[in-house]
Amino acid sequence: MTSQRLFTAILLTTCIFIANAQYPVPMPPGGRMSVHGWLILPWDTNMTDGPVQAWFSHHVPEFWTDSPHNFQIILNGLLTPLACFNTEPTPQPIPIPYPPRDNLVEYEYTITPPPEFSLNDLLLGTLTELKGVVYNGSFDTSYERIPLALATLTVRELTTAVYLNESKLIPNYPELRYLSYPRDMSPSADTKPFQHVYLAHEIHSVPDFDHIVHASIDTTRCHCETGLPSLCNTEQILKDIRTPGVEWAFPSLINSLQNRLQPPMVIRGRITSGPVLCPITILESIHCMVGPGFDKNC
Repeated sequence: MTSQRLFTAILLTTCIFIANAQYPVPMPPGGRMSVHGWLILPWDTNMTDGPVQAWFSHHVPEFWTDSPHNFQIILNGLLTPLACFNTEPTPQPIPIPYPPRDNLVEYEYTITPPPEFSLNDLLLGTLTELKGVVYNGSFDTSYERIPLALATLTVRELTTAVYLNESKLIPNYPELRYLSYPRDMSPSADTKPFQHVYLAHEIHSVPDFDHIVHASIDTTRCHCETGLPSLCNTEQILKDIRTPGVEWAFPSLINSLQNRLQPPMVIRGRITSGPVLCPITILESIHCMVGPGFDKNC
């Protein structure tokens, strides 16, 4: 083995070791083999063709210790259309909503790579590209899923990756909690007072529920529970709200399926890492499944 190959092997082993250290369970390469689908949550764009930037939510997780799906994952990815063999000279635009032109998602759009792949490899960062079929619908929708396109999903960042421990000793959160992901990730949105976000219910303890909604926040109506200028200025509030994966608590609601966020609700939420309080308008519910197996609709 040449010195360059040896260095590469050592570097790869070190990276896998570091990635393993991020998770509370063993992550052997090649583990958690299964078919893993992804719910597509598109970003704002001025384009209506070419690659689609989006958040992708693991569809669906499970709590079981021996399950290959026992992680809640939301990743930052790029969906690139592929030409259909012998039918298209060039790839056609993927026919999904393109916000802000399309203000609502309305349906469940998913991508499913047909062959099994290792979720561990994705979590370890050694698998970053998946080819699959884009659908309108999935196994949990009331209608038969409709194939729309072929595409490549490129993983750019594992924004949220949390192991789901099925132990009944883990207490439920006292108040409803969701994680938020901005719909407009462009730098120009950093100063916009009106923000669209996707909110994913934070899966934490058995049985829990997997729920994703689309919401809007008028940041001019946000305020702080403290008078500290460094934490309560407009710039800091926007920065907090636009942090992907930031955790929100809704103190007025017990953390239960019955209290999940639903349109046309307007509810005050608090970022748990700071003093920011904002009224949040729920515009649509995109996906909802009940744990611990997440095989039943809400």
